[in-house]
Amino acid sequence: MIYDKITNLDQYAFTNPRLMEAVQDIQSNLREMAFATTSFTKNQITFTTSPKEEKRFEAHKKYIDIHLVLEGREYVEVSNTDCLSNLTEYDSQSDIHFGDVASDLKFTGYLEEGYFLICFPEDTHLVGAHEHLEVEVTKIVYKIAF
Repeated sequence: MIYDKITNLDQYAFTNPRLMEAVQDIQSNLREMAFATTSFTKNQITFTTSPKEEKRFEAHKKYIDIHLVLEGREYVEVSNTDCLSNLTEYDSQSDIHFGDVASDLKFTGYLEEGYFLICFPEDTHLVGAHEHLEVEVTKIVYKIAF
């Protein structure tokens, strides 16, 4: 997991060329949704946050996720997949399964405009939540093959 300001992205170098291409897109083309690449997918979504108690952790085996909030703020939690319990069956078509994390071994906080969160396959993440008041969020999620 990496959580940082978007302005600090140039400090990171990744050996995965598809991940580096996504980083370059963030730096030069973040809000442009028309692009031609097979290195990653890029989706802009708008939603209303849900109470964190109603959310579950998600995990992926084949993809790296990069989450960037354009408007609003969402509560997130990130832990290691070793901490997952009560797992749903893995959906290989969508590369996702869900579970719970009872451990305190997790990062918790808010993802706001100007920041990014990278979750690798060993990271399970709870996103789209709030602690007190619901918020409308617009964000971009990159999915990069691992």
